[in-house]
Amino acid sequence: MKLPPVEYEAPTTVAEAIDLLAEHGDEASVLAGGQSLIPLLALRLARPEVLIDINRVDELSGVSAADGHVTIGAMTREYMAEESGTVADTLPLLAAALPLIGHEASAAAGR
Repeated sequence: MKLPPVEYEAPTTVAEAIDLLAEHGDEASVLAGGQSLIPLLALRLARPEVLIDINRVDELSGVSAADGHVTIGAMTREYMAEESGTVADTLPLLAAALPLIGHEASAAAGR
């Protein structure tokens, strides 16, 4: 099924994303992974005027450790956390659990 017409924005900073959300308000939807939103759009169950794709906002990705705390960014892909030395070194239980989440992507999907 074809998606309805929608304006598409792809900010590269958190500040840009916030400005777009403030500008468009309830008429905007945030696109992160798309597993939930894209099917809703295709079925016409969601009708935002603007999609704000936050996949290019690098500030939202990554794993870091400081002062006894580990931070995993909201847009960090599961496989990135799974392969992180920081997670393995500081959160061994999480590191052991991550390979058990979901299933391996098919070769056609790639990473």
